[in-house]
Amino acid sequence: MKIETFVREHFEAYKELICRITSIPAPSHKEDARAAFICDYLHQMGYLQAFTDEAKNVICEIKGRDSQKDVHVFMAHTDTVFPDETTIPVMIEDGCIKAPGVGDDTTNVCAILMTLQYLAENPVIPEQDTIFVLNSCEEGLGNLKGCRALMKRYEGRLGQVVSFDCGYTDGTVWAVGSRRYAITVRTAGGHSYADFGAANAIAAAADIIHDFYQVDTKPMPGKTTYNVGLIEGGTSINTIAQNVRFMYEYRSDRMEGLELMEKKMKDILAVYSDRTDVDVQVKMIGDRPSMGNVDKKKMVELQKKASDIITKNTGIIPVFGSGSTDCNIPLSMGIPAICFGSYIGGGQHTREEYVRIDSLEGGLRCVLDMVVEDMS
Repeated sequence: MKIETFVREHFEAYKELICRITSIPAPSHKEDARAAFICDYLHQMGYLQAFTDEAKNVICEIKGRDSQKDVHVFMAHTDTVFPDETTIPVMIEDGCIKAPGVGDDTTNVCAILMTLQYLAENPVIPEQDTIFVLNSCEEGLGNLKGCRALMKRYEGRLGQVVSFDCGYTDGTVWAVGSRRYAITVRTAGGHSYADFGAANAIAAAADIIHDFYQVDTKPMPGKTTYNVGLIEGGTSINTIAQNVRFMYEYRSDRMEGLELMEKKMKDILAVYSDRTDVDVQVKMIGDRPSMGNVDKKKMVELQKKASDIITKNTGIIPVFGSGSTDCNIPLSMGIPAICFGSYIGGGQHTREEYVRIDSLEGGLRCVLDMVVEDMS
């Protein structure tokens, strides 16, 4: 009843906190303003030990009774996919809080902050050190920078990681890895009429992309996918293009799938490297590892615990599966990790993103139960 009472009494403050932090812009690599607000907020709550590291993670450590035991981590990411660097407008209407980034992942950041407020009012000394992290660079080309820095800081001491991300109807227990590349194609180019027949960077890039899309992933282990998501270049309608750049990624829920796709990519690009009229440059811009060798029993126990807590507090039985989250890093290292969130909403990664207000109380209880039960 203590948690239910806390959530009920602090619910309006929780909503206000969600609106306040959502309004602070936080593109990946530029989370400074949001991190500063969060760190100051924790200091005002009495967590004077909270600090911001070199990766722009805000870290709050609660010491346990036995510092020799592996630490447990609870985290949510502060960055959003949106490039805005000015105040984000937030609206409350139709029973929802609406704003880009409000759900993914600001509501979960606020759920951790409210959990820390609960612990300030109801102190618990856990058996092991417990680390709360509001981390940077989970999205897109952030390349999990914040989580990587966190794993390095506590290397050799990590026993479990829980990442609160998105909603509570489903979650992630299996890491989908990915590799992302910026591929640049250059040619001499020229005038579309006078130099007709000269190599065209757009045509060469199109040929490469066509070859990428001939790769059959069905025989590969697990689920393996690929995508070209952005193409830019050229000069004008009457110019043979000199320069084209496109973004290519492949994903797999098995490390073998990533390795097979890398070989396929290199084999395709090797054909073009032999051409004297075309120059192809490849730069890796993202690398998320797939699943490592994690203790199956511990993963089953962690998933059951999360599922039971969500069902108890919301009446929903969540579906757990594979995904690409901050958990990729600990899971690739063999550390038990799970990801789920604290709301029901929609429109993630769009300007029309929203969270349902009627889902917030149950979601906050889920986060509180997950943390408090672990610390008790």
